[in-house]
Amino acid sequence: MAKYHNDLNTVVMRKWTSEEMNFFFSIVAKAKEKGCKEIIFKKKELKELARYSNEHNKRFEKTMAGLVDKLSDLKYRERTSNSYEVMILFSYFKVEWTPDYSDMTVTIEVSRQFEYVLNKLEANFTLWELKEFTNLKSTYAKAMYRLLKQWRTKGNREFTLEEFNFLLDVPRSYKSGSVDQKVLKPILEELPQYFKGFKLKKIKANTRGNKLLGYKFTWQAEQTGTWVDDKFNPEKTTGSRKETLPDWAKDTSATLTKMEESIYKEWHAEQMAQFDITIPEFLSIKNYGGKERLALQRALKKLN
Repeated sequence: MAKYHNDLNTVVMRKWTSEEMNFFFSIVAKAKEKGCKEIIFKKKELKELARYSNEHNKRFEKTMAGLVDKLSDLKYRERTSNSYEVMILFSYFKVEWTPDYSDMTVTIEVSRQFEYVLNKLEANFTLWELKEFTNLKSTYAKAMYRLLKQWRTKGNREFTLEEFNFLLDVPRSYKSGSVDQKVLKPILEELPQYFKGFKLKKIKANTRGNKLLGYKFTWQAEQTGTWVDDKFNPEKTTGSRKETLPDWAKDTSATLTKMEESIYKEWHAEQMAQFDITIPEFLSIKNYGGKERLALQRALKKLN
């Protein structure tokens, strides 16, 4: 699985080839928790991560050259009311291969300024299966897949026309028919296999001419479990099975391990999105009530 901060979804990559995007997100999948250390990928890893076969060996050099060129131009911009920052993603990227392509090596180092995009998984992270992404053929489908997965538990996402054209890098020369055929058609053909009940609605102005204002995508929201009101209220509990707290949850001075913290953040984000439950997201459980600790316990059980 690949996890990354949603800020990465705002990076426009539509002009990348399908192979370049596969390699890039395969690298992200491994680099996300390695910090700024040097990371080395061998041929076997690259083939497994990016679903790259020996038949593509001759294209490897061209694909990597294109990827390096695009990475050198890849920047993340962050603007506040009184500041503006530009960050690069990698501080070092090297590709090597033997003349017969029997061996390949990719060496990368994540820049410190951009590290949080890959590694600091806040509540608004994205979680998706790399296999699904690499199976998609259209670059428009890949781009929309990334954008919609962060709303997987909500079941809908609306884009203004300006936002849609920017995020998918739709050429300005495209008329309505071209957008339908070249952009929307591959999205509607490829994404339903990963989004149940996937549908598209064009949003138009209720005026003469029915000007197109944007697009709304809907699908069956991914379920994270059923929330029952007052389930953790002792006064309203019937003879149902009790959930016992693990030792670490009973210790109110304990702090979460990295894994526990990551799992709870995932659970917290999904519950907030799906059920609109107000549960504070602390890095320590010392302030958690019984409801929050039991919720974290259930999230941990899902891992087993």
